[in-house]
Amino acid sequence: MRNEELESAKASPEEEAALWNRYLSSHDAAARKLIIERHLITAQKVAAMVYAGRYDDSVEFGEYLQFARLGLLEAIERYDPAREASFATFATYRIRGAILNGIERLSELATQKALRRRLRRERLRSIREHGEAAAEDPFARMVDLTLKLAIGYLLEESGLWKADEADRAADPYVRLEVKRLGERLSMLVAALPEREQQIVRLHYFQHKEFTEIGLVMQLSKGRVSQLHVRALRLLREGYGTLDRFDQRV
Repeated sequence: MRNEELESAKASPEEEAALWNRYLSSHDAAARKLIIERHLITAQKVAAMVYAGRYDDSVEFGEYLQFARLGLLEAIERYDPAREASFATFATYRIRGAILNGIERLSELATQKALRRRLRRERLRSIREHGEAAAEDPFARMVDLTLKLAIGYLLEESGLWKADEADRAADPYVRLEVKRLGERLSMLVAALPEREQQIVRLHYFQHKEFTEIGLVMQLSKGRVSQLHVRALRLLREGYGTLDRFDQRV
């Protein structure tokens, strides 16, 4: 509906009260639909107001509007005419809260994704700059790069990162394998020399960039990068050693 139509759909206080009584007494779907239509303009206005006060343009207005509509639906489910003020007043607070919470979640997710991209780019540069394969052998260099990136990926996704733990739990076999892999990697990380172990824990488990790690450990960024690659090599070698002693493999 257009704004003009929404405005014209507004009811008198008596009509509004009768509509709510009809909806709450029998959960009448038609009554609920009419309530939504009559108050969509409130959701739009609140979304526009919050959007006008935004700090940046990282989230489009359509997202604000979507969160506002969800907030309206939530307000309808929670509204009690006997206890609350008018629905328009009650809904305004609910809608605003839904928008702010939704935008915060989106911003947090975007920040986490951006950090993971930066960390992965950083470790890729580290491996390229400090890889051990002979420069004249492109295939050996590619294998070295691939294996070390794979170790890094396993450190992220073995359950130590915890990002997708809920999804993994749906498959018992996957859960068991991930748990086993995590236990083996934890053992290998704990066996690393002190500096390499600290770098792995800070970079992969606490999501710190090399510059920040260097400040913590009083090392240059380049030295952190070198030790990072050495840690991956030791983990790769150690994993092969575990395989030789693990009868389940």
